[in-house]
Amino acid sequence: MRVLATLAISLALVAAACGEATDVPVAPAREYPNTTVTTAPQVAPLERLSTELVASGLSEPVAAAAAPGIDDTFIVERTGTIVTLSGGERSTVLDLTDRIDWEVNEQGLLGFAVHPDFPGDPRGFAVYTDENFDVVVESFPWTGSVFDASAGEEVLVVPQPHKYHQGGGIRFDSRGDLWLSFGDGGGIGDRYGNGQNPSSLNGTLVRIDVDGATPYAIPDDGPHVDVEGARPEVWAFGLRNPWRFAFDGDQIVIADVGQYVGEEINVVSVRGGGYNFGWPVMEADGCYEADTCDNEGMVAPVLVLPHERLCAIIGGVVYDGTAIPELNGHYLFGDHCVGWIRSAPLLDGELGPVTDWENQLGTLGMVTSIDVDHRGEVLVTNLEGDVYRIIPVREGG
Repeated sequence: MRVLATLAISLALVAAACGEATDVPVAPAREYPNTTVTTAPQVAPLERLSTELVASGLSEPVAAAAAPGIDDTFIVERTGTIVTLSGGERSTVLDLTDRIDWEVNEQGLLGFAVHPDFPGDPRGFAVYTDENFDVVVESFPWTGSVFDASAGEEVLVVPQPHKYHQGGGIRFDSRGDLWLSFGDGGGIGDRYGNGQNPSSLNGTLVRIDVDGATPYAIPDDGPHVDVEGARPEVWAFGLRNPWRFAFDGDQIVIADVGQYVGEEINVVSVRGGGYNFGWPVMEADGCYEADTCDNEGMVAPVLVLPHERLCAIIGGVVYDGTAIPELNGHYLFGDHCVGWIRSAPLLDGELGPVTDWENQLGTLGMVTSIDVDHRGEVLVTNLEGDVYRIIPVREGG
């Protein structure tokens, strides 16, 4: 991790509040488990990568999520449903079309995650925009075959001042906390002043404990617990539109969609917190619309992608599957408009040399997300309705 100065939070950054701090209970933080190292399987030499079409004709798939104990993968359709694809047959397991609304494709049903103790704790958590176009996080119980939409319980609502930059990332970490990413609320140049305002949940990465209280508690090692002028849920701020993020052991990788200059990837330790990623003082690794700026205490991205043959970075996953051991430890990411996929090894908070896989995989449409299926293999979804799996082609295969 590269830091421009210190990680201290300056309360002088707190602008007019876009939301007041809530009285949320604090729960003891759980321990992060030790990271285990697995031995890569012995396989024939990798000749190249390819794709196989898992499904087509879906309704704007934007994410995939796996669950322990389920021999299938949940596919999130932006238009309001979550489906499985067993045996190539599409089956709806959650229908939220009666409660979501959207005007643009950055709204709708945006993400989904299943509780890590599933099915012992049979809850799935969805992120969507409601009829007011606010971002809602809601949990739904699993009945054994579907998630019961009628028994949903609201976890969190984040009011939105604009129809763009909603965020929508949702994942559980290795100790069982739920993480959520929210965009700055839209408008050019952070029009609503959320990026440098930790009293708002817009423009932030949030960490909550959905087991410690109803609807949630704040882990007591949260960086903004008892900090005046900040929401205790906020784990990091200064983000523009962090559509997707991923975990790898003690590291979190955050892909943040840029404005004019370029896209950025940030890597920090989950054992820290209180990070300020700079927006809108900074864009990518430079000052936003200024020759100089005060970037003290702001975290610099580990990778900046200039706006050349791309429009919006689609964050992915750190590969840990078995089919392509040559990619173990590589962070995969893509672009929404051109549809290429690239990867880079992640080690000690830094990304190594980037490999562009376009000459092997081609372009995969308007990519919306890069996730893993229930076997740990990489899935790519696109707005056109396709789901692809990245597969190896091996010598003699």
